Amino acid sequence: MGDAPALLGRPTPLVERLTDRATPRVRRSLRIAALVAPVAVTAYSVWYDALAADEAPDPLQLLVFVAGGASLWLSRRALAVPTLVAPLVWAITGSCSFVVVTSALVAARRPVGWWAVLAAYTVLHPLGLVPDPCMFRAGHVVAPEETAPLFGVVLPALVGGAVGESRRLVRIREDRLRLAAEAAAARAADAVAHERLRISRDMHDVVGQGVSRMTLHAAALATTAPDPATRRSAERIAATGADLLEDVHFVVGLLRDGAAPAPVRPTGWEETFRRAADDGLDVRRHGPARGPLARTAGLDDDRAAVLDAVLAEALHNAHKHAPDAPVDVRAAVLPDRVRLTVENPCQGAGRPPGPGGHGLAVATERAVEVGGTLGQHRTEGGRFRLELELPR
Repeated sequence: MGDAPALLGRPTPLVERLTDRATPRVRRSLRIAALVAPVAVTAYSVWYDALAADEAPDPLQLLVFVAGGASLWLSRRALAVPTLVAPLVWAITGSCSFVVVTSALVAARRPVGWWAVLAAYTVLHPLGLVPDPCMFRAGHVVAPEETAPLFGVVLPALVGGAVGESRRLVRIREDRLRLAAEAAAARAADAVAHERLRISRDMHDVVGQGVSRMTLHAAALATTAPDPATRRSAERIAATGADLLEDVHFVVGLLRDGAAPAPVRPTGWEETFRRAADDGLDVRRHGPARGPLARTAGLDDDRAAVLDAVLAEALHNAHKHAPDAPVDVRAAVLPDRVRLTVENPCQGAGRPPGPGGHGLAVATERAVEVGGTLGQHRTEGGRFRLELELPR
């Protein structure tokens, strides 16, 4: 079985189209053909029998032909029925049409004992159990009558066997592709799991431990510093480090187990402005930016989270690159979207801030995920502008 595709080759495109990639239209056509075929075989048998005998079949023969056609309708669920009826039709009417069709079906499906059935069909005529087929009696075949098993059984069985084998090859190929895809998916999942574990270990050992030490040092400084300003700064560093440590633990747990107690959410709108003010940043809010912009614009939770994250990233960059310059935050609520603009002087002598990380790239990705856009450019006045647009 495992070497069958290599020995027998690739099935024909027609068989592949009918079995492997059959469209609903093709499947519907095949169902209609399965219903019409028994009627067509019955009508053909009655007509050809009348042609060969040069007279209309009697009522008994008509009844036998109808029984043969009805048995073909049962072939899909009970192939044994037409297998038994077909030789009876041949013996009573002299028509081997149903034996031809049944031989093809038996060879295609190969039920238990299929070779014995075909062998029995082959010896029916030589043993004199059935009369000469209509094709010989009508004079349409010039071959000797002894070749009746060849035309009535062997050739149809070869055709049906070829079609059935092609269908089996298609199923074998489908099974192999499915197993290969499952194995590839398992290998990919295993590689992803190992990589997640490696990243989680690195985050715990490098980031987690470093943040933990920073938090401890800041907490110690907050209790030993002689002046109040230093103590306040140290307390803020310790609080920020504690929050960051919780986020690191969340990400490590997510990478290792795929679950964590609560999602990491960006800092809220007002909390971002409060932290910027604590850092000494001069933030000037204009228009709808003075209030809760996400609520004013009616944004859902995902877009509100993007809005908060982009604001936090913009104010963080402004504090890092131009800490002593004022930052203008403007907003506009339009009928179909909301626009947020953050503007601050460029670093140094009118130059935009250089690349220092991946914050803006990540923010751009988050905006795109919710259907928005994030742009950045330097204005003619030498200021850096970050502009976010989100659909409402």
